[in-house]
Amino acid sequence: MKLAFIIRDLGHGGAQRQLSILTAGLVREGHEVSVLHFYGGPFEPSLREAGVKTICIGKKSRWDLLGFFFRLIKAARSVQPEVLHGYLAESNLMALFLKPFCGFPRVAWGVRDSQTDAHLWGTLGKLSFRLNCLLARFADVIICNSKAGRDYYLARGYPAHKTHVVPNGIDTERFGLQVRSSGFSPPVFGLVGRLSPMKDHATFLKAAALVPNARFVIVGSGDETYAQQMREFATSLGVQVTWLPAQSDMPSVYATFDCLVNSSAFGEGFSNVIGEAMACGVPCIASDVGDSAWIIGNPAQIFPAGDHDALAKCMLEFAKQSSPLAPREELSASTAEEASELENVTPARPRFAHLAERDGYCTNPRSRIVAEFSIERLIERTSRLLGKKVMWITTGLGSGGAEMMLAQLVNGLPKLQHVVVSLTAGGKHAASLPNVHSLDMPAGKPTLSALWKLFRLVRLEKPDVLMGWMYHGCLVASLAKFMRLKQVPMIWNIRQSLYDLKLEKRGSAMVIRALAWLSWLPKRITYNSQLSSQQHEAIGYAKAKTQLIANGFDLAKWKPDVKRVFQLVPNELENSVYIGRFGRNAPMKDYPTFIEAAKLIHAKHSHTRFIIVGAETDQLDVPPFIEVLGERHDLPELTASLNIAVSSSAFGEGFPNVVGEAMACAIPVVATDIGDTRWVMGETGRLVPPRDPQALAKACLEILESGLTQDLAARERIERHFSLTSVLSQFESLITTEGTQRTQGTEATLLTSPISPLTSH
Repeated sequence: MKLAFIIRDLGHGGAQRQLSILTAGLVREGHEVSVLHFYGGPFEPSLREAGVKTICIGKKSRWDLLGFFFRLIKAARSVQPEVLHGYLAESNLMALFLKPFCGFPRVAWGVRDSQTDAHLWGTLGKLSFRLNCLLARFADVIICNSKAGRDYYLARGYPAHKTHVVPNGIDTERFGLQVRSSGFSPPVFGLVGRLSPMKDHATFLKAAALVPNARFVIVGSGDETYAQQMREFATSLGVQVTWLPAQSDMPSVYATFDCLVNSSAFGEGFSNVIGEAMACGVPCIASDVGDSAWIIGNPAQIFPAGDHDALAKCMLEFAKQSSPLAPREELSASTAEEASELENVTPARPRFAHLAERDGYCTNPRSRIVAEFSIERLIERTSRLLGKKVMWITTGLGSGGAEMMLAQLVNGLPKLQHVVVSLTAGGKHAASLPNVHSLDMPAGKPTLSALWKLFRLVRLEKPDVLMGWMYHGCLVASLAKFMRLKQVPMIWNIRQSLYDLKLEKRGSAMVIRALAWLSWLPKRITYNSQLSSQQHEAIGYAKAKTQLIANGFDLAKWKPDVKRVFQLVPNELENSVYIGRFGRNAPMKDYPTFIEAAKLIHAKHSHTRFIIVGAETDQLDVPPFIEVLGERHDLPELTASLNIAVSSSAFGEGFPNVVGEAMACAIPVVATDIGDTRWVMGETGRLVPPRDPQALAKACLEILESGLTQDLAARERIERHFSLTSVLSQFESLITTEGTQRTQGTEATLLTSPISPLTSH
């Protein structure tokens, strides 16, 4: 994407540092990033080195308003952004005002505080705050760097559905573990932060007076009057404290602490100090202010703000649980000029062993930061919120292959925002998907309440791309396109083949015909089967809009079970052979043919066992040697434990997932020649005519009598042509280009397929 960030200046500050980290990371991810700033600053050279385009607007004075805004418009238009991202209050307003002059890009606001001190500002500052609260509903997305900040601004009118939390990213390479010499000494508790009443040094000092045999360090600069008051207060309490000014090499400072204490009384949002110390492997104790409890992740290390007795209790518990039996290595200062100061604090001091897990202390604080608050997580979360919003409208989220593929796409494309709208309620995959809404329609019966709910969802979510999934989903997506009242690209996704409309339910047949008349509406129509595309084009679907994207398989999930220790049927003989038919009980799956073939096979090989898995298969009438397991959630393990996998479908198959899944597990496959089964299988397995139990049985018997071995060629074919990674890449490209880069004609669609069917056999 083309992203343009707007910020007042690039001077030294937490917001500017985070902007520098974020934009550099977004450039590494392949985005085109520009930063528009009013005054410049020391971060500008590092941004340029990272590949970020910087444009200084040059605000000349406080009252340089009209000329400044015209220069800002010109600069913003020059980068043609898809997203305008404000950083801090006045920049957020500028991003919103620029929107109509830049082609109406998406506008993101950046909120970097947990509670504003606008009451201390002048008239313009107060006006800016009120305008932000009033106009927040017009931003497309609002990103707060703390939960505390989000709660504060929600209470002041910010829209909840647009306001999200993306915590700061900690540079875990800079803030890391360092080697120190070992030894033993009392624990050292450190407090880091500017000298300000907000940090509540008094509570820290009063708690320190209650903790014997410990050392205390306060690092920070600020108001000298306040600093002198705190020094005198420490003396009156009899607490010996080492006072250090703000340091440039903070990793070395954290290295001298056994425990960091954050005693802030108010105003904290996301505490960088806590995150940095934990990244250095230093446990933390903090007041319950802002997001400190979330960052630390352990209630035992949190105390009520201003409660010095509770803080002292935490510090004493820490000292008690620090074991002297396993000393940690000392960290050393990385710069010579600071080494002498740090040595005065704690010469050759030990790093105490980990705290006892039974007492609830975080035994590995760095791992939590790496997992939840690293720069990589910052970039990932921000990319997703700034990415295009895709609304997937699907018939349902049940057990079918189309539903499973939808779930894989939504969960496999984290750089996009996803809204999933299901026409029917519930379904197997509903719980695994984010932001799911159901229209609660009875099957095939639209209702006024469902249409009203759809209208509200479309107007609320304002999707950038509409994705219709399966026939009814495509029809409703077309309706949603008109509800959006804006030119929004729409993509249809057809997930089955079409042999004869007479085989479809009456309502479904009407929808299929209606889509043929409406096929001029979508930007593209994707098919997961070449045969399906040809069949639909034959009844009037727009040929020029066709794109073939086959299904993909997660090769880490679907893999051979070399040991074959999984037993399908309890107490079964070890030499039993398992032949499986997986899929829901539906006419197109043709279970009667499979059951008849199983009887023929069992008559010749009585040790053969047959396994049926799928929704509603418990309704089938089967002989005793066929085991019906119903719907299961361990399909990869079940599939990998088969000796032969069968697909007996009679019609309707587009891209047969069960065939590809078995092939990925290196299981020999016998399948009917339906849909694109021949294309998927290539030269592997055996193809038979549909509705022919004798041919199906014969093919299985040939495999049994030739010796049961893994079909490694089948696995290799899936790896080469049908991996999930390739499919995700194709869908991401399709969505992000909004279907605008289009090669005309059906010849182009063959190029998008993993392998041409003409060369498959």
